[in-house]
Amino acid sequence: MDNNITIIGIGRLGLCTALCFAQKYNVIGIDINEKYVDSLNNKTFNTLEPFVNELLINTTTFKASADLNEGLLHSDIIYILVDTPTSNNDDCYDVKNLNTVLRNINKEKVINKHIIIGCTVLPGYIANIGRQLLCDCINTTLSYNPEFIQQGSIINGFLNPDMVLIGSTNNIIINKLTQIYSNICHNKPTFNIMSPESAEICKISLNCFITTKISFANMIGDIADRTNNANKFDILKAIGTDSRIGNKCLLPGFGYGGPCFPRDNRALLSYANKINIDGKISRATDEYNNYHTYLQLNEYLKMDLDLYVFEDVAYKSNCLVPIIEESKKLEIAVKLALQNKKVMIKDKIHIINAVKDIYGTLFLYEIIN
Repeated sequence: MDNNITIIGIGRLGLCTALCFAQKYNVIGIDINEKYVDSLNNKTFNTLEPFVNELLINTTTFKASADLNEGLLHSDIIYILVDTPTSNNDDCYDVKNLNTVLRNINKEKVINKHIIIGCTVLPGYIANIGRQLLCDCINTTLSYNPEFIQQGSIINGFLNPDMVLIGSTNNIIINKLTQIYSNICHNKPTFNIMSPESAEICKISLNCFITTKISFANMIGDIADRTNNANKFDILKAIGTDSRIGNKCLLPGFGYGGPCFPRDNRALLSYANKINIDGKISRATDEYNNYHTYLQLNEYLKMDLDLYVFEDVAYKSNCLVPIIEESKKLEIAVKLALQNKKVMIKDKIHIINAVKDIYGTLFLYEIIN
């Protein structure tokens, strides 16, 4: 079984992970949707996520299955990458699907397995929930190994990571994971090994540092915009040349959005509150992100145009997949339209369709290539 890996949950991230692992290992991906499983096995599945279609067509070492037991028998290394979507409560992540998978594994009373959670969870999940749910699995470890990727660039990010985060205190699985990533990564990432509890905090705090950097850049940009003869681009470019800061994510523009950054920022604040820490920086980051959008909206209103045109309205620029979740540019467009302004969305067809699914005839639309 040394050359086998099982992945439970082969949605967008799980499938990308499986196909990357399948470059060097025999991989079974488990999913409850049998039609989806069939489409993967007969290779009729199609996605806009870069490189997935090509890897799927060419792979001979990946198969999908709807049979959990087949996955559990296939390998001693069991990744779980089911979705943990945004929750409306203080936990921020809805872990019911993850809990269900762990309970189902526990029912089988597996022995000598290494269970690895790759989906985002609130700090304390593994210690307080995960291990309890696997209480009948003898000599079975539970570790945390989240990815730091971007939707629309998952394969490239997975194969060329700056770092690999391994949350485990078990030397066997630490060595196995280090070997796996060393075999598949195209670069030589830094391996950061720590307890699962530390890794859970590390995962969301890294994203929160990026959101803080984005909000800071936008604050400086707003200050510069109201200062005679000040150029926000010159200022932030200069700040970024300091090696302690760096230029990445330090450009003025629209606020951060998407499926990860906003909720991870709120999750860190929520966890801080639970342990009686006032997460002032996370709160300020979130507040400024919204305030910056308010300032931008007012600037658009001052223009008093006959037609407002917004292009590239996904959660990030040049997004290759239809994700518009918490897009600040789209939020401004919506608020303008709700104030009876005529607004056009110009974008690629997959983004247009995503906008139409939610907002329908609120906007005018123009498809661009």
